[in-house]
Amino acid sequence: MKPVLVLLAPGFEEIEFTAPVDILRRLEIPVTTAGVKGRLVEGAHGICMQADMLMVDVEPEEYDGIILPGGAASWLLRDTPGVLRLVRTMHAAGKLVAAICAAPIALEAAGVLAGRKVTCYPADAVTNDIRSASLQDAPTVTDGNIITGKGPGAALEFSFAIGAYFEKAVDSLRREMCCS
Repeated sequence: MKPVLVLLAPGFEEIEFTAPVDILRRLEIPVTTAGVKGRLVEGAHGICMQADMLMVDVEPEEYDGIILPGGAASWLLRDTPGVLRLVRTMHAAGKLVAAICAAPIALEAAGVLAGRKVTCYPADAVTNDIRSASLQDAPTVTDGNIITGKGPGAALEFSFAIGAYFEKAVDSLRREMCCS
């Protein structure tokens, strides 16, 4: 299996980054992190993470999917043409496209949500931007190759949904992690 790409942009919600990376690695799914603006990226709560690489160096064919953590970083993700190109390319290839919290606004901007069921952070600043999809009030929603999560509190469920997408045995991991 090829790695899953997780983007890091300034202001990312830390738990929405660390939970998917942790869960996927526990499931032996390779993960690569890429910084949108630099390799050292500060999150919404002052925690700095170092990305494996820069987004500009990403070759989409080398990955089986992309994950966008949310938080204040979501608007930067939405407004960065390179992010939108990566999302469109992954989606067109039928690969995983996942976003949590406010980050589904980047999926909307990339034009990949039309007719899909999604969830997102329940604030007008987010929900008003998502016009082409059907918003669901659920912690996580999987619709084909698109997985969305509601917010920080849904980070583990979002991560397990991604693991299930890749047909990994998430139930045993849930038990091992005392999440069942």
